[in-house]
Amino acid sequence: MKRVAFFIPFQGCGRRCVYCDQRAITGVRDGEAAVTPEAVKSVMRSCVAPVDLCFFGGSFAKTGPSLMESYLETVRYAPEGSRVTFSSYPGDFEGASGAYIIKTLKKYPIGTIELGLPSLDPLVLRMCGRDDDPGKIKQTMVTLRDAGFRLGAQIMIGLPGQAPESSMRDIESIASLMTGETGKTWDLRVYPCLVLRGTELESLFKAGQYVPLVLEDAVREAGALLLAADRLGFRAIRVGLLESASLRESVVAGPYHQSFGELALSEKLALEFAAKTARKEPWKIDPRKISQLTGHGGRGIKRLAELTGISAETVRKSLA
Repeated sequence: MKRVAFFIPFQGCGRRCVYCDQRAITGVRDGEAAVTPEAVKSVMRSCVAPVDLCFFGGSFAKTGPSLMESYLETVRYAPEGSRVTFSSYPGDFEGASGAYIIKTLKKYPIGTIELGLPSLDPLVLRMCGRDDDPGKIKQTMVTLRDAGFRLGAQIMIGLPGQAPESSMRDIESIASLMTGETGKTWDLRVYPCLVLRGTELESLFKAGQYVPLVLEDAVREAGALLLAADRLGFRAIRVGLLESASLRESVVAGPYHQSFGELALSEKLALEFAAKTARKEPWKIDPRKISQLTGHGGRGIKRLAELTGISAETVRKSLA
């Protein structure tokens, strides 16, 4: 199903995380009017087949009951079978207001609720300016799961105070909640933490209080997470931020690469094949995935050679 995405930067956000500049990420500039329900409705009317109507860039469930429902109503103008996907903070669904939001959402065809975590480590959350409680985040996921919603998790790597093993524990913890009909294939997005101009993280970076991941370390960590995600039953739908001119111009430091996702996939495949080598299993690769190893100067082949001790030339011939 085709996705039609609308970005609502900072709408519904009760706070701003130290690393966040959603306008730079989404390309919506300061001074530009937020997308209106009427504008969304107009686009929905023009669709000729069912779509996944997506609202990203803010905390959708906390845009306010009236505005949230106005956005949700726009799916009624899309072809039958369309659905709504959106991103929100986990805390949006707590308490009486959260129960009301869930009751409202049940009236609409919801595709996926993507929760921006970005970590389950209390130290990391605190250093990022988040007041989320990891226990409450997981309880929210259970509540939404049991209410029949399909979930997605948006996690990050390279955050202040975050170690690779912390990120791995996060997805393992989330995977333990994936039970029942709506919990079999939760979506996963993995974003590297970048230092963006004008954020609090930029100040911390310039003061020497935050050191971002270098690109290769970030690629290796993301690749390992992707491999684990496959094993745990996630559907990884994005690795790395969507490339845009506004993002490129805003990056001060950090593991930025316009093809970060492809590099992470090359690491994942290299790790997968290296494990097969250790078990003395043959390599079998889908021809459509060979470019994941050969692309970007043969990065995956070189990495596989490093992991296995097999020469890069032998690796290349084995894949031919």
